[in-house]
Amino acid sequence: MPNARIPDRIRVPGDDEAHVWTARLSQVSATLPALERLLSLDEKQTAGRFLRPSDRSRYIAAHGILRQLLGQYQSVAPAGLAFEKNAFGKPELAPRAAQPPLTFNLAHSDDVIVCVVALGRRVGVDVEAIRDDLDVMDMAASQFSPAEAEALRAVPPSARIAAFFRCWTRKEAYVKARGEGLGFPLSHFTVSFDADEPPGLQWVLDDPSAPAQWSVFDFTPTPGYAGAVVVEGRPVRPLYRPFLPSR
Repeated sequence: MPNARIPDRIRVPGDDEAHVWTARLSQVSATLPALERLLSLDEKQTAGRFLRPSDRSRYIAAHGILRQLLGQYQSVAPAGLAFEKNAFGKPELAPRAAQPPLTFNLAHSDDVIVCVVALGRRVGVDVEAIRDDLDVMDMAASQFSPAEAEALRAVPPSARIAAFFRCWTRKEAYVKARGEGLGFPLSHFTVSFDADEPPGLQWVLDDPSAPAQWSVFDFTPTPGYAGAVVVEGRPVRPLYRPFLPSR
């Protein structure tokens, strides 16, 4: 049976780096039994509760790949990794003596799985399959800040779907990086999303200094998808890497 493959050695992210790993579910599907064996009992039970086989497979692949990556970074057997949750339910690696304080975040949409890893920095990632059947103005009115909704209204209709997903992924990645889950509404902060404007935070309700304290990056994991990474601090540079199955 083939096994999912990562490089024999993975360098821990530098102080100014975030490693962004992308995988395709369609490329790792043959390794699902091996990936499932890496999961904890709780993770296997969660996977078993998905009604749609595609959702179950995506969950198994994403969490199995996450364990492989983190295990390689820490030289620990993937199945032996211990996780704990913060006060809002965000999973974190349990502290290990003499091990670097790795932080991570995971996202997946349809065929794409993305994981970001950093050293001692809060991180968040989001990926979305771009859809053209959404009423993006209605969603913006209910989810975005007033400034974002107004800015999206000014975007030509032909470019509005792309602009919406730039905004949405940046916002989701920031909320995930904060680690507060749904406790921090998407309407309580503003991100840039004009095609000619650098990605970034512009306003955060509870933290006026936040725009200077977070780095925001866009990436395209594969055509038809939008992705964003948010990393605490500056300067930061993202390094993008593919996660590939062994042949």
